[in-house]
Amino acid sequence: MNRTDEILNFTSEVNFTSCSELCWERRFTFWLEGVTLPLISMFGIVGNILCVFVFHKKKVDLKPSFSNILKCLSILDSLFLACVIWLYGVPEIMPEYYFHHLDPFFTPFVIPATQIALTGSVYSVVAVSLERFTTICRPLKRNLGNAYDGLGYVFIIIIFSILFNFIKFFEHETVYEEKTDTLSNETILVPYLNLTSLRVNPAYATVNLVVNTAIVGVIPILVVSYLNYEIIRKMKKNTEIHNKICSTERRDQTMKALLTGVVVVLVVCHTPKTVINIYEGYELMVYGKHKFTPLWIKLMVNLSHVLLGVSSAVNILIYSYKDFHFRNVIIDWFTTCKSNRKDLVKSLSIKKKKTPLSQVSYPHQNGNPEEPNDAEKLMKNSGDQILVHDSTLEREMAIII
Repeated sequence: MNRTDEILNFTSEVNFTSCSELCWERRFTFWLEGVTLPLISMFGIVGNILCVFVFHKKKVDLKPSFSNILKCLSILDSLFLACVIWLYGVPEIMPEYYFHHLDPFFTPFVIPATQIALTGSVYSVVAVSLERFTTICRPLKRNLGNAYDGLGYVFIIIIFSILFNFIKFFEHETVYEEKTDTLSNETILVPYLNLTSLRVNPAYATVNLVVNTAIVGVIPILVVSYLNYEIIRKMKKNTEIHNKICSTERRDQTMKALLTGVVVVLVVCHTPKTVINIYEGYELMVYGKHKFTPLWIKLMVNLSHVLLGVSSAVNILIYSYKDFHFRNVIIDWFTTCKSNRKDLVKSLSIKKKKTPLSQVSYPHQNGNPEEPNDAEKLMKNSGDQILVHDSTLEREMAIII
């Protein structure tokens, strides 16, 4: 039974008193991937967009190369989280419509985009670690961070992520199955998502899993762990030698703490996925197929999806906690927005008051008593203008408030 059938059967299930193993698996999947993961992803998207704007400010006091790589990381994380919502959140909300009308046409493109974003996110952390390593441990050597303000790193990350995952565009396809409509007795074509012959090929599946595990899992984790260890060791040695920390070294200490937090989150959140891939790769190499998938593996898969979402969503919390410049920019931005809003509402409230007309005099003029004199015309025109102005202000107040 595939994932589509599991979700559709679970949504139509009514009796929960005697829940089978599949039922408990679907419940666990629903709360993790259908509820928790979309909420984390939405928070992460908002946070990452905010990070891009903050890193654009000079008050953050970051090297342009470091700032540009972190912008790239935030954008790729946002793309990954958006794809995660599509793949795991939307099917739980409207399974019937999703699997019958959306999944067959969009998922063949969303899955490769998800892999591209995930690969780019992982190697953005590698690039950040490498930039810090060369700046602190190899300060006299020229690197990509010094060239083009880190855009060399960004360009390589994007090109590599696309080329490495380009073949995944050929793993899924939209096929049509003929079915007979029970009401009209007519034959209709029903679209559904299917694996291509390339994807079901055992040799390709085995090589793809092993290479993906190594390139996106094991190697980045080992590289960022080593680079971060060397950075910490070098910073500790410099502190012991100089005894005093200047402003530049203090800023490097902050960046070291920030990078350490990002690396720890990456290692912790990507390790379950790497372990699962190693287990599945072992099964493919020994048996030629997935012989048996125990319940704990299925639950760990769901948990690994949530952890990948956490890894892409919590960066704003790490930046805010570790970097006081980043935190101050966010606080100043929210304070300014709140103050501007109050000032705007206050100014509109003052303008809303009517101008008093008690000082306007109305001298008696000869002529037709039914015809208003010049003062009365002035009063009428002024009153009309004030009323029109007031109604416009009221509409503006309603929109703002």
